[in-house]
Amino acid sequence: MISVNEQKTVFSSINRELYLKSSTFFDKLKQQGSLLLELSTSDIQTKGFDPKNIYFLKDGNVTVEYDSKEIFIYESGDIILPYTAEEYQEASIYYSVMSDVQIFSLSLEALFAAMTKDTSLMALWFTISSISQLQLNQMIGVLTQKEERANPGFGRYKAGMEIIKEGDDADYVYSVSEGIAVAIHNGVEVGEIHQDEIFGAIAVLTDQKRTASVVAKTNCTLLMVHKDEFSKMVHSHPKLFLNILSSLAEKITSLNKKVSTQN
Repeated sequence: MISVNEQKTVFSSINRELYLKSSTFFDKLKQQGSLLLELSTSDIQTKGFDPKNIYFLKDGNVTVEYDSKEIFIYESGDIILPYTAEEYQEASIYYSVMSDVQIFSLSLEALFAAMTKDTSLMALWFTISSISQLQLNQMIGVLTQKEERANPGFGRYKAGMEIIKEGDDADYVYSVSEGIAVAIHNGVEVGEIHQDEIFGAIAVLTDQKRTASVVAKTNCTLLMVHKDEFSKMVHSHPKLFLNILSSLAEKITSLNKKVSTQN
C-alpha cells in the first residue's frame, strides 16, 4: 500500500506489519482449500468491489479516492477490504483499476467458515482489518483536516513491563505482534498470551474493569485498537467477531479453571 498523504516513517512501519500478516493470511486460506475466485480486470472495472467480500491483490495496483482525492494505492500482496459510502457519509470512496490486475475474492461467509476450521485465522483477520480501517481513517483525517484517531498504535513493551492493570478501565483491545505476555489475576499467573492472540476484548465490549493484569514476559510489540474503533468493527462484521469472541470466551473459561485450581 502506498500512502499519498501519510507520514512516511509511521505509515511504512505499520504497512510492513500489514503486508506480512496479509501474506500469511492468504497462504493459510489457500492451504485450507478455501474457494478463492479469480477475477478479471474487466470484472472489477464493471462490477467494482463488493463490501460482502474480501479481495487479494496478487498483481497490479488499485487506486483509492475519497471525495475525488487520491489517498492511497493498493499494491501486489495487499488485502482489500471494501468500504461503503455509508461508513463515511461526508463523501464517497472510489476504487479505480486503470491497468491489468490479478485479484482473488472470498465472501465474508466463506471467511467465517474458514475461521471456524482454523482459529489462527481469527487474530490475523482482526489485525488486518484493524490496521486497514484505522489507516483509512487517518488518511481521510489528513485530507479533511479533522481530528481523527492516529494510526493503530504498535505499543512496544520491554520484558517485565505492565501492559494492562487489573481493575483499570478498558480502553483498548490488543493483539500480540511479537513476543509473549502473561495474564495475572490476584497475583497469580494464569496463562500466557502468544503471537497473534487477542486480549482485552471482553472488558471493552462489556464496559467492565480489567479482571486481570497483563505483563510482558519477553519484549513485546502489540497492536492497540481503541474501544470506539473496535465497536465499529464488531458492528460492521458481527458474525466474524462472534467467532473471535467465542474463542476468547473459551480461553477465559480455561483460565478461570486454572485460577480455581491454584486457589
